[in-house]
Amino acid sequence: MRCFLALPLPDLLAGQLAGFAGRLRVGRALPEENIHLTLAFLDEQPLDALEDLHTELDLLRAPPATVDLAGLVPLGGAVPSVLAVNAHGVDGLRKQVMGAVRRAGITLPHRRFRGHVTLARLPRDPTAGDLSALGRALETHGAIRFDPVTLDTLSLYRSELRPDGARYERLADYPLRG
Repeated sequence: MRCFLALPLPDLLAGQLAGFAGRLRVGRALPEENIHLTLAFLDEQPLDALEDLHTELDLLRAPPATVDLAGLVPLGGAVPSVLAVNAHGVDGLRKQVMGAVRRAGITLPHRRFRGHVTLARLPRDPTAGDLSALGRALETHGAIRFDPVTLDTLSLYRSELRPDGARYERLADYPLRG
């Protein structure tokens, strides 16, 4: 099963982010229900590994994360694949989550973590018009800042890829209580 661990955002904030992304007219804006803050992409995992992870996450004692969403950024390399807003304040929680992932016996490739909330998926082969729209969005809204938010739930999601975009299903929630 293709899964990831993320912090769901409050409905009001997810709606604000989705509306903002739609107004940018850059790439394919994510629908409100797909907006979250990913802490670990688990890729394909067997059910027994996910059950072990569930046990570890049930034992996790982590405080809620106060997250500062600020700064519009393209991510994904020389030809960016997503447009996102930076998310600061989750590094400590991510370390704890990655410890639970390792204790569950799940080995993930080492990747540099950069907290962010994806707003739009960008074309794989961008046209000059796509790049111009991205440049305008960054110039106009690059310094965007949203009110800080405290997130008190970690969730395990299933991800199903479809031609019209990914569909996410929340499988389990883990309260962050410290």
